[in-house]
Amino acid sequence: MRLRPAALLFALFLFAPALSASALADWQASTVRTPGRVSEIDLADSDLRIAVGTNWYQFDAKAMRMVPAAALEHPAPPTGALADGRIATGRDTVARAWLAEPTERYRHGVLGDAIEAGSLVIEPREGGQRTLRLDGDAVFEDLEPRVAAIGGRERIVLVKSYLKRGSALVVIDPVSTAIVAETPPIGHAYAWLNPAGIADFDGDGTTDIVLVRQPHVVGILEMWSWRHDRLEKSAEISDVSNHFIGSRSLHMSFTADFDGDGHPDLAVPDLERRTLRLIGFVAGPHDIARIRLPARIATNIGGVKYRDRPALVFGLEDGRLMLVHD
Repeated sequence: MRLRPAALLFALFLFAPALSASALADWQASTVRTPGRVSEIDLADSDLRIAVGTNWYQFDAKAMRMVPAAALEHPAPPTGALADGRIATGRDTVARAWLAEPTERYRHGVLGDAIEAGSLVIEPREGGQRTLRLDGDAVFEDLEPRVAAIGGRERIVLVKSYLKRGSALVVIDPVSTAIVAETPPIGHAYAWLNPAGIADFDGDGTTDIVLVRQPHVVGILEMWSWRHDRLEKSAEISDVSNHFIGSRSLHMSFTADFDGDGHPDLAVPDLERRTLRLIGFVAGPHDIARIRLPARIATNIGGVKYRDRPALVFGLEDGRLMLVHD
């Protein structure tokens, strides 16, 4: 979830220790004992649950152990909503938002099936309901709206995929129910992108949206900054991924201050998903650390505190649970 944008301010407060340069030297991955194979990590704002079989657990980072817990509760999708989508909530303008009007006009299947969304439904805080319906040449190839403060206003970020030109990232104004900014489409059908984080990553006072272009085969991280009421590309990095084909886990990245400079950084796997990269953007994109893993990352990435420092929890394709910490 990667952290959900609605919880970003909480995360930056929670994961903002004072780190010295020497504290950055030894990031490592530790295996956590589990009662079985980890199959999923579910995220909701600042909370996480770990699935082992049909059972759910919390992670006690201080004791390095799993604690039985109830599954996170997610509201049932409204009538007409995308069946595997989730409802997003905001803190200002947006009360709720969700993807709707399931369609098979773009049978890509990268998110586990050939059904995508034809519209976005927004319930404003003052009441009522608004719908942004796409033309027949595009779909929302996504599962959940990302509600975030962009340019001083609450806006919605989604992946829009054109049937012939592939994916673009769009920013939607919930008041006018209109797309107010859009990155260029990748350029050909069945070429997808996955957002990775929304924050002021480079410290210039503007909101940045980080995405991974074609995370399965190309793996280019792009940072788009909100300037003059539009998106401008401000950085690009190769060798990253935050998704694998068929997965509904879209949060294989996480935003927190890993180097202690007071600015958010990004945790994201490399293209093979066998190394976790911690990337900072102040004074230009750079690796804070690269942590080699014993198998590929296969779940969402969640954030915890370990020894009063930011740490990350995720599952591997072989079922192990990993804690990455310094």
